[in-house]
Amino acid sequence: MDEIRPAEPSAMETGETDAPTLPKPPARRGRVKWTRLALAAVAIGVVAWLGTPWIIARFTLVHINDARIAATVVTVSSEVAGRVTELPVLVGDSVAAGGVLASIDTESSQPQLEAAVAKLTATDAQIAELENRKVMLQEQLAARREAALAGIAAAEANHEAAKAVLRNTQTRHDRVAKLAEQNVSSQQALDEVNAALDTATQQERAAFAATESARANLAIVEADAAQIAVLDSQIDSVRAGRVGTEAERSLKEIDLEHRRIAASFDGIIDARFVDVGEYVTPGTRLVMYHALENVWIDANVKETEFSKIHLGTKASITVDAFPGQTFEGEVIGMGGAATSQLALLPSPNPSGNFTKVTQRLPIRVSIDADGVELRPGMMVEIYVDVAD
Repeated sequence: MDEIRPAEPSAMETGETDAPTLPKPPARRGRVKWTRLALAAVAIGVVAWLGTPWIIARFTLVHINDARIAATVVTVSSEVAGRVTELPVLVGDSVAAGGVLASIDTESSQPQLEAAVAKLTATDAQIAELENRKVMLQEQLAARREAALAGIAAAEANHEAAKAVLRNTQTRHDRVAKLAEQNVSSQQALDEVNAALDTATQQERAAFAATESARANLAIVEADAAQIAVLDSQIDSVRAGRVGTEAERSLKEIDLEHRRIAASFDGIIDARFVDVGEYVTPGTRLVMYHALENVWIDANVKETEFSKIHLGTKASITVDAFPGQTFEGEVIGMGGAATSQLALLPSPNPSGNFTKVTQRLPIRVSIDADGVELRPGMMVEIYVDVAD
């Protein structure tokens, strides 16, 4: 068992007082001082080691933590009216350029196109008929004109012959009449030359009339040539109608083509707004998809830091969806107005009370992320290097 010892009397019980506290030796005070200085130096070093990168970054980097991935996002709408017959894509599906996104029924468009084609065929046949008639009429008029010219030539020749006969007869008549006055010729001879003169005169008149008739025939032929101008007018009219029919056929072909909606580029389906069987009208949204490769970053930078940035400025990028990865990029676009100027609702200050708020201006940054599938709307952080 432990030995029990009696308690020692206290200083009050013995009547003794506390001895005065002696000062610490100078060596001990020096060690404490140097220890404190060392700890302070270590603390300052740690703070400097931890704070120096922040200070450097404060002056060499512009940090933007509310940026987002953007891409070419296209909303495909219907350009025609009809019922959706095919919608082969789902949200998240990949689609290749030229792939079918949706189809709209062609029950009415196809017959209308066929009717326009048939009308064009009939119009072409009518034009061909009029042109054939024109060619035939030209040939007939050419033949008639040649015949009329030949008739004029023959009539003029006969007329010249009749005039020659008339001149000869007139000469004989004059000679016989002179001899008859001198009683050298008989009355019978005079009567004969008078009759011959009358006959020659009538023949010359008939030859002249035949010449005029031949010329009149030529004038008729020339007048009939105006029918060619009439046919040309008819052909032009039909051809003008054909242009309208051709435009109608083109519209029907475009309408039929618009009933098959294809992707313009490789992309991923983001949304479907209709289902198979729904009736749509022009402007109805069908699907929305975005490009796989053409992505960038849209960010807003403070106006106080905007002057530090220029086109081509390098940037480091982190994407919240891919922690631990850093991507490279550069500034490829800088906005021309603050975001407040683009707001749908303006913020006037009629009361006169004013609180100055740092404005933001938009910039666009490229991102090199080969092998990483970035989606529009993903949050990213940007560190723009403005050391230069």
